[in-house]
Amino acid sequence: MSGLRVGVDLCRIDPAALRPADHAALDTLEALGADSDAGVELVLFASSALRAARPSMFADREAHVLPFPPGVAAARVAAELTWLPAAARRARIDLLHDVSGTAPPRSELPRIVSVQDLRPFDRPRGLGRLRVAHHRRVVPSAIEAAAAVVVPSAFVRERLLELFAVDESTVHVVPWPLPPHEEPARIETVRARYGIIGQIVLMPGSTRAEQEHVVAVRAMRHLASRHNETTLVLLGDEGPAEKQVAAEIESLGLQDRVVRLAGASSAVRSALYEHAAVVVHPAVYDGFADGVLEAMACGVPVVVADAGPAPELVADAGAVIPHGDDAQLAIEVHRVLDDGEWRRRMVQNGLDRARRFTAPEAARALLATYRSVLVAL
Repeated sequence: MSGLRVGVDLCRIDPAALRPADHAALDTLEALGADSDAGVELVLFASSALRAARPSMFADREAHVLPFPPGVAAARVAAELTWLPAAARRARIDLLHDVSGTAPPRSELPRIVSVQDLRPFDRPRGLGRLRVAHHRRVVPSAIEAAAAVVVPSAFVRERLLELFAVDESTVHVVPWPLPPHEEPARIETVRARYGIIGQIVLMPGSTRAEQEHVVAVRAMRHLASRHNETTLVLLGDEGPAEKQVAAEIESLGLQDRVVRLAGASSAVRSALYEHAAVVVHPAVYDGFADGVLEAMACGVPVVVADAGPAPELVADAGAVIPHGDDAQLAIEVHRVLDDGEWRRRMVQNGLDRARRFTAPEAARALLATYRSVLVAL
């Protein structure tokens, strides 16, 4: 099947505020476009700002630029309602891929939608009422009208099938590729600046209730006596559970053992990943646990909860604990810190596992989805 022209709706991606899902989508699409054997011609619909931010993706490729200010959310919504359908018709594409899952279903073309997570339906707290209302209004109709739905994990796939009346054969898992990893800052500088001592237990993720930061904090209480120079670093944006996490740290008297680090630069973030002794992910809900994947790629052992997408991501390359079990989390962290042979085995298994999550692999999975739609028509 050659000569396939796929229009890609990138209207909602703002390069000034890229989310992990945006990085994953762009890296996957760029890899697909670079594959000369794929037989796919990507036609991009995007803002001028995105075109300027990712010149390699747009080089020698047909692109249609939004006639709206790229930084205004309302303008991007208007673009999908008015400009995009007409531009897609003029481009004579075979199918349209909406990477944000929120475009209106009105289209004469076969439509593929990407749904990165279902937080507006399952875990709406902290997302903003307008965003939640908008997603709950447009996402179900977009899914219903789609010829195929792309999701990043089996966890999201199962949840989507529970929520919506969708033919399961049309829901395809396309895992995210490895997230970008920037040049790290000097770890000595990072330690001195933020008061981080000893071995680093790193927990990435914004402080949302489903991330279960309090479980990691309580685990440090168990670790305190045997590892008195170990620091738990909570790395991520402030979320709705920020005050609860701070209160837990104070109530347990762990102010000297826990460092809360929000708004860190990419260089600081990379340094912490590269020098962490272990990364913990007690979260019970995510679309894709990209922080776990990045840890494995950096050669860092991971301990995850038995919920959400993390267990499928790590497979046998990490330790999996019952969700909410801070005592067991402490036991697994202790094992990583004290058992050199176990640590070496986890590092090697994690590296092997992470190598499977490349942009070309994600591109091949996405290409299979495109082809499955045309075969079914």
